[in-house]
Amino acid sequence: MDARRSETAVPPAAYRELSDYLRQSGSTLTTTEAIVRALQHWMAAQRETRVPLQGYQWKCLFLPEGSQVRMRFGDTWHYAEVMGDEIMYRSRVVSPRQLTMAIAGDGRNAWRDLWIRRPGERDWTAAYLLRRRMEQQAIIPPASPMEAMRAAAGSMSDALKTALTLVNHVSLHAENQVERRLPKHRRVEDFMIDDCKRD
Repeated sequence: MDARRSETAVPPAAYRELSDYLRQSGSTLTTTEAIVRALQHWMAAQRETRVPLQGYQWKCLFLPEGSQVRMRFGDTWHYAEVMGDEIMYRSRVVSPRQLTMAIAGDGRNAWRDLWIRRPGERDWTAAYLLRRRMEQQAIIPPASPMEAMRAAAGSMSDALKTALTLVNHVSLHAENQVERRLPKHRRVEDFMIDDCKRD
């Protein structure tokens, strides 16, 4: 069997299933055309979902390259775009805060006033909602109450072990520390000073 042919061959069962579907649905596409279109759609979807190499990191929120940012001021929508690692507005590099200031002046909250549409998304989403989703994803609740109790007990056990280690360490140092002024542990020079004081 030719290796090249086996790489491009569609399994016969899948080919028949597709042919039957096209015939039953009344499609004008041939089976080969349908396969080509399916592959093209799949490749386009893979390109869109590929992790971007560049983008703007806005605190906890990552805006991939190609993301659009907009803000409404008065009756007008103002648009900016993430190009590379920067947000560009009117050919200037801006931060989200600088964007709101350039559009509406001081006293605006970028999280509240900006709307984001990332590549592959159809709808615009308020920045504060995206931030809230990111924060909620960071908080992962325990799977069950029993697991939560087990985690709490483990933390308490670790804290207790640490406290006992500290107590033992302090006790050991307290026992070994010798009072310097006790006669049997004094240096000869210390006795000489005492003798001088008596004179």
